[in-house]
Amino acid sequence: MLYLVSPCNNPLLLEGCGHLMNSDNFIHDRRTLDELVLVLCNKGHLYIEQDGKQYDIGPNQYILLFPGLEHKGYKASSGELSYFWCHFSIWGNDYRVVDEEEINRQLHFIKSNTEIAHDQYIIPETNRLANSERVILQFRQLLDAAQQTFYSGYLVHYALSLLGLEITTNFVRGYEIGDVSATYKYIVKIMDWIRMHYASQISVTKVAAEFNYHPGYLSSVFKKYTGVSLMDYINRTKIDAAKEILLSSSEPIKQIANKIGFADEKYFMKVFKRLEGTTPSKYRNAFFRKFVNKQ
Repeated sequence: MLYLVSPCNNPLLLEGCGHLMNSDNFIHDRRTLDELVLVLCNKGHLYIEQDGKQYDIGPNQYILLFPGLEHKGYKASSGELSYFWCHFSIWGNDYRVVDEEEINRQLHFIKSNTEIAHDQYIIPETNRLANSERVILQFRQLLDAAQQTFYSGYLVHYALSLLGLEITTNFVRGYEIGDVSATYKYIVKIMDWIRMHYASQISVTKVAAEFNYHPGYLSSVFKKYTGVSLMDYINRTKIDAAKEILLSSSEPIKQIANKIGFADEKYFMKVFKRLEGTTPSKYRNAFFRKFVNKQ
């Protein structure tokens, strides 16, 4: 696998972006481009080949397409397909494309020197996101920023840079999980369970019972290893899901609250405002612009 490595002291430069939605057996065109392309799938499967290697990109997965390498669809999609895309370049072409061995050396250095700030984008050729809600949300905000014409062009470059740093953080943290304690691995399992069941009315007591822990002990261990309380993580997961629904539908607030496991609409709005600093309605109105394409 290939990896993009670049200093992050300057913003990534957006060339164009959009959201493809297709239900007609989509197959990607054959192309060789001069810029980088990031594609993040959120529904269906994109079957794409790069430099002779075939990839099946499913929900919560992305692929990075490199300049000078031919890419093309090798199989038509089946059913609904939805993915976000952006074309971008690197300031001053200051980047390297490296292999697995080089990345392993860099990540070993990062893990061994946690007190040092590491100011690089590190983006794999393809990866599955552990926290896709945040990345999808930032992609939507990028699309919204790209449709604005009354503000500095740097707005989109910095929005893209934030997206690149989020993907980097997601990758580096995922790499670290393989080399930490059994307790942390168990905490990760609990986090995955919460992300799978956020739509129900889950509580600290319910999570503790599911994993055979005392609620107080689990809350203490969870905060020690993640830096946030278990209840805050549950609410954050629900609110991240709510933000995605707010930006991708016109469902009423009450319906969204029920969909993510809040029986009380007012309590949902209170939690949302505490975590986001604004109401659900104002949040929805803040990011409504997007460019949607079919081909």
